[in-house]
Parts: sequence; C-alpha cells; structure tokens
Amino acid sequence: MKRILIVFGVALLLACSSPQQLNQSKTTLISVKALKSDFAQLKELLDYTHPDPSFTMDLEAVKLHIDKLSEELRTPLSPLESWKYMSQLNSFFSDGHVAIYYPELDKIYNQHIVNKGQLFPIDIRISKSNKIYVNTKKYASLGITFGDEITKINGNASSDVIDTIVSRMHGDSLIHRQALASDRFAKMFWLMFGDSGAYHFEIDSGSKRRKVLIDGVFGESDKSTFTIDDFVSRKVLNNNIGYLRIDRFYYPPYLEESFFKFMEETWQAFKQAKVQDVIIDVRTNPGGTDHYWQRGISPYVASKPFPFISKFKIRLTERNLKLGPVKGELGAIVDGPYAPLIPVSGKENQKIPGKAYLLMGPLSYSSTILFLTAFQDAEQAVIVGELTGVRSCTTGRIQPFQLAGSNLEVTIPTAIFTRSAGAVKCHDPIEPDLVLPVSFSEPENTIFELEEIIKEQRQKS
Repeated sequence: MKRILIVFGVALLLACSSPQQLNQSKTTLISVKALKSDFAQLKELLDYTHPDPSFTMDLEAVKLHIDKLSEELRTPLSPLESWKYMSQLNSFFSDGHVAIYYPELDKIYNQHIVNKGQLFPIDIRISKSNKIYVNTKKYASLGITFGDEITKINGNASSDVIDTIVSRMHGDSLIHRQALASDRFAKMFWLMFGDSGAYHFEIDSGSKRRKVLIDGVFGESDKSTFTIDDFVSRKVLNNNIGYLRIDRFYYPPYLEESFFKFMEETWQAFKQAKVQDVIIDVRTNPGGTDHYWQRGISPYVASKPFPFISKFKIRLTERNLKLGPVKGELGAIVDGPYAPLIPVSGKENQKIPGKAYLLMGPLSYSSTILFLTAFQDAEQAVIVGELTGVRSCTTGRIQPFQLAGSNLEVTIPTAIFTRSAGAVKCHDPIEPDLVLPVSFSEPENTIFELEEIIKEQRQKS
C-alpha cells in the first residue's frame, strides 16, 4: 500500500504550538544547514548501524522521504519544531525500535502539568478504520457513552487529528501506531495542538450528533522515583487461579533486586494458595530485557528447557561485542543460528501444576514478543488475546544516537531475532491460541472472561 508523506510547513507547526513552545521557538533556533546535516546523518545510521533495514522498511523509499524533507526545509526551527518536522519519518520506518525523539519532551510536559496546564479530558480509542471512539463511561452524565464516535475536536476533523498524531508515532504497522497513539493521546494532543483549556467536541451516538463542551483535566507529573509496586501486582482469583500483572521487563538498577524478590514471593504465595493455573498479564508491557522473564517466570512455569530464538542477525557495535555471544570486527554483520535453551531448573517445588495463560495486547512489544513466541513455540504456555499489528520476529538491542545539528535523539536496533519456530511467520503478528478481545477501558472484564475460559478448559481435560 502506497503511503503519502504529509509535509507540514513551518506556519502550521507554529499554529499548533502552545504558548510555552512558541516562547522557546523565539529563543532557540537551529539553522537550516544544521538540520540538513541531521537528515544526512540519519541515512548513515540506517546504513551502518542497523543490521538489515529492509527487514522492516523499504529503505530506498525511506531515503527518498528523508531527502524530500531535507530539500523542502527553508526556515530555521526550534528543537521542538525540528522534532515535529523530522518525526514525520517515524511511521515510514515500520519498526517500533526505530524512532526520532525529542529528549526534552518529558521535561516540558511535566512542567506543563506542574504549571496547572490542562489536558485532553476523554479516554479514547483509535480504531483500525481510523476513527476516534470514546473509551470511558466517565461522561455518561453528559450523554456521552462508551463507544460513541468523536467526529470533531476544537473544530478539527478527527481524521485530521489522527493523521497529525499517528504520522509521528513509531511502530511496526498502522495498527500498532494507532494503539500507541490511543495510549498516549492526551500527551500527543497537547504536544501537537496545545492546551485549549476547554475542548469542543462533536459526538456521534449513532442516532444523533451533538456538540459538547468539556473542560480539560489536570494531569499528574511523572514520578522521579518508583517502587516495584508501580509496575507489578498479583492476586489469587476464584477457582485456584493466580493472576500476575507485569507492565514492563526493564527497571532501573535500584529496582532489579526488588523485581526478583517480588517474583519469588509471588510464586511462593501461589503455591500456598494451591494455585493450579496462572494468568500472566502483559497487555501493556512494551518489553525490556529478557533476563527478567527468563529468570523470574520461566523456571516457575515451563516443564522443560526450551529455545529462546532460532537465529539472529547482529551488527557488531562496541556494545554488542561486550554483550556477546558473537565476535568479529567492529561494524561487521553476523548472521547465524542460536541453539542455547532457556534453563528452567531450580524451582521445581514452586512450579504451577497447571497451565500458564499469557495475556497479550496491542501494546505488548519487544522482549515481550520474544517472551510470548518462545513460550508458544515450545508449547509451554497458552497465548491469549487478539491479533495485533506487531510482527512476531522482532528487532532489538537498541542503540541511541544524538543528531548533531538539532540534538534530537534517534534509536536504531542493532539486532534482528527470529522466533524459534522459524522465519515463515516472521512478519505476521502472533496468532493467539485462544482469541479473546482485549478491553482497556474495563480490564477486569477481560480477566473475568479468561477465568471462565480456564474453567471450561479444565472440564475438557
């Protein structure tokens, strides 16, 4: 399918900026020459850092888009405006690990919240058909119900809002980018359209269309420090079913020990409660480092050692030479099979006697994909969820770079991993063993439905 690159002129970029951003644009401008050097640097990074860009993208087409943006640039831009301009490339990389970032975004976003700035008020979902739907029951008193379509926001057609935001998202596919945009909508809307204070909506309820005015909401700034409880939870459900939620597989060093302690306590608690089967919820887990699930989950669930991946393709960077397992000349590409199995011994007394049900969603990514495919291919767990827009073979070992002209950050993967079942379905999403629509507005309903499925599965066996 042909995609059209929508190039936003500087005037529109300024029109979409908040007052805080406009002030910044007056004080810090990056020259056209410096920005053009960033485009050239980006092409070099794709050529000499990525092991095989064609795995995810049409590299020739991407370079043409890079050249087009470079040629059409006529005016110096602020750092944030530079990101708005360059990030139009994100969707063309077709990889959640290749992206252009604005390093100061979280800082200015948190400052906006600290300054009592307001945010987009409605939780939404962007559908595969590129429409915006209400994903909350919070505004039922205003006659806005779950599933209503939002057709206009502040006079802008929802399709235009979606295009503006989704075109700057990174992700494997349009479906993946739509899911990410839905998850980050309030932040992205503020970034691209500013803070309007109150939001004018046109709502289509099916039977009628009406206009609604809703005040923006005050957000919470990101925490400076976290505890492990911010990312994981456990409980024992009815019918001796354990529930374990893990929102990420990456942690700062000060939380790593806490994670493994939590996992040890979890499996011990499940044993004491006579848990038979366990639900492991990774619906919103974007990945991280494989050793968290290999050490914290595999020994308690898997009945035997099993393959991690079947092959890899790695660019030998300084970091990869340190990490191994391959050796060679710096800059070389190594492509070969991977035979080591994931060990699962040492926790025999704490293994669950039944099945593990791995619940995935459209935000499951990276190491989480490796987690799901490894267990599925080895038949060591049951994968539950719905088809996503994420390919089942993934890139990895991301390396960040700073673009010299703008100081924007770009991430490039240095490895490609093939699932243990082989490359036949590499570019297809994971096919769940049990299809179950994933609800983010009412996540507990999904858990309840899965409980019922597990009960039925027990009766059949």
